[in-house]
Amino acid sequence: MLRSTGRDGADRRDTAARLLSVAVRVLPADQREWGTAMQAELGALTEPDERHRFAAGCAAAVGTRPAVWRRVGYALLPAVIVAGVVLWSASIDWAPRRWGVVAFAAVLAVVAELGVVGPLGPVGRTRAARFTRACGYLLVGVLAVELDLSIAHKDNNDLTGVPVLSVVLAGYLAATLATTSRRAAATSRSLLLGLAGGVIAAAAWGVVVLLAPPIPPGPNLAAALVAAGMAVAVLLAPRRDPKAALRAALIAGTTGALLIFNAVVILSSVGPAELIPSLVPHALTPADRLANSRIELVDPYLWLLLLGWFVAVAQWAAARSPAIPAVVAPPPAPAAVAPGPS
Repeated sequence: MLRSTGRDGADRRDTAARLLSVAVRVLPADQREWGTAMQAELGALTEPDERHRFAAGCAAAVGTRPAVWRRVGYALLPAVIVAGVVLWSASIDWAPRRWGVVAFAAVLAVVAELGVVGPLGPVGRTRAARFTRACGYLLVGVLAVELDLSIAHKDNNDLTGVPVLSVVLAGYLAATLATTSRRAAATSRSLLLGLAGGVIAAAAWGVVVLLAPPIPPGPNLAAALVAAGMAVAVLLAPRRDPKAALRAALIAGTTGALLIFNAVVILSSVGPAELIPSLVPHALTPADRLANSRIELVDPYLWLLLLGWFVAVAQWAAARSPAIPAVVAPPPAPAAVAPGPS
């Protein structure tokens, strides 16, 4: 059998190296040493056919790892979601509105991708980090669906809210990803306390609304309860670690703001009439007053969403661990010289 030589042999050697390099890149971080060992073993092989078989076998072995399938699936999921939005939005007649809806989803997909293969990932190894990230995906994702549907069904040509909402929700999502990545400094206790503080704030707001309807027409009560939830997170955090208390408070602030805003959006659409304040008293009929009030109710609460966005920016800034300065060992002391004979 003739051996591959010359340029063809060199091409096959390069193909084997590229194939193995791609396979190693999809390995989780805690399995990269195995990939490095495979690349070192490939470097010791000289025959192109042998190198190609070895690289193909290693790639097949990598492909059998469940962790690899999860990693690839997470990486492809944002692109799949954007493709679904593109297909779903095909029924929107006005092209600028359709592509505004698609762009809104694409911005969030890019941020989500950074949490898988970019600087905001991978997710931390603790259950608290994974749970907190899942909650962030859920809150931002549900709100993104609600807002995308609202944009798609608008009856005017005003699309100024699309870039603003894209930046705001991207900030919330990026803050969650940064706080729950393996590079983050937040402890499991800080993450869980932050979630608890946000849930307490949203639950208190819900109790007030149900016991004393209608929904407040402005965000003052919601903002005050979010601040109270942040204070609860600080009080329950370890006092010996002020940075942990700060991170817990910031997580409580973003969680509470997202929960309450989500609740307002949902209740304004499907909530009973007694929960909807009369915001358009001059409408012609009671049905018109209710329908227009449902539309107008969400707008004041955009200030709550914006306030939470500033908290999210601070959460992102506080997520990273401070760099540990390198300790320089002092030079060894010179050896003592024994005195010579006098």
